[in-house]
Amino acid sequence: MKKLLKLTAIILALVFAAAMLAGCGQQAPAEEGTPSEEAAPSEEAAPSEDAAPSSDAASTVDSVKAKGKLTMLTNAAFAPFEYLDTEGNVAGVDVEVAQAIADELGVELEVVDMDFDGIPAAVQSGKGDLGIAGMSINEERKKTVDFSDPYVNTTICIVVKEENTEITSSDDLSGKTVGVQLGTTSDLFSSDLEGVEVARYKTSPDAIAELLNGKIDAVIVDEMPANDAVKANEGLKILDEPLTTEQYAIAMPKGTDLAEVVNKVISQLMADGKIDELVEKHMALAAEAA
Repeated sequence: MKKLLKLTAIILALVFAAAMLAGCGQQAPAEEGTPSEEAAPSEEAAPSEDAAPSSDAASTVDSVKAKGKLTMLTNAAFAPFEYLDTEGNVAGVDVEVAQAIADELGVELEVVDMDFDGIPAAVQSGKGDLGIAGMSINEERKKTVDFSDPYVNTTICIVVKEENTEITSSDDLSGKTVGVQLGTTSDLFSSDLEGVEVARYKTSPDAIAELLNGKIDAVIVDEMPANDAVKANEGLKILDEPLTTEQYAIAMPKGTDLAEVVNKVISQLMADGKIDELVEKHMALAAEAA
């Protein structure tokens, strides 16, 4: 009987040992949401070292070529850079610059006339490819758009009636009403003048018209549009004092690869003296269209 019990105990011990060995050979299921240590990472989930980060702005050139047109946003009230010609079409220095860029890309040019102060936001949101509107580079606009290399150097100045002897410099503007185009650097400059009431208009010609009508005392505007206004309207003069020195450039979406093409065209136009030629050409044409 003792032998039988001993044999039974041995058999049970062997069975128990076999069960333990079988259990050690099985892998426990991973907890929900926890990957197995032996699971290899998915090839799709692992980004390639050579992969570039995706960017909507980086594909602008391809997008422009795919749709077959370059869209320029402007404000056609800033001669000689943009104005309506005798047939009612948007013309000017900036339109010809934009056309040269479109030609470089091998696409058509579409010109959209809109309010000046809305152009940077419209470029940022993709409503147009480029903002070209006699636009000065400044830090506030740089928060919204990138700028091309500059293509025009200019100043802003004061326009008054010829018979006005009270205003001879910016120091005489205190207590006066000054007209500016909304959203321009002239607007920003005038806003910092103490004691000056600033009247804001959609276009600089609107401000000039109010000056001629005696509704305001002076207009602060960029030098070349000021010259154009004086030539087109008798009884106006430009004060000798330049208020600021500025540079015009083209507004582009941030990070866009259009910058390389745009700067290439600007460089070539400036090297050939074309920008100065275009300014002279459109000063005359704008006067005819006025």
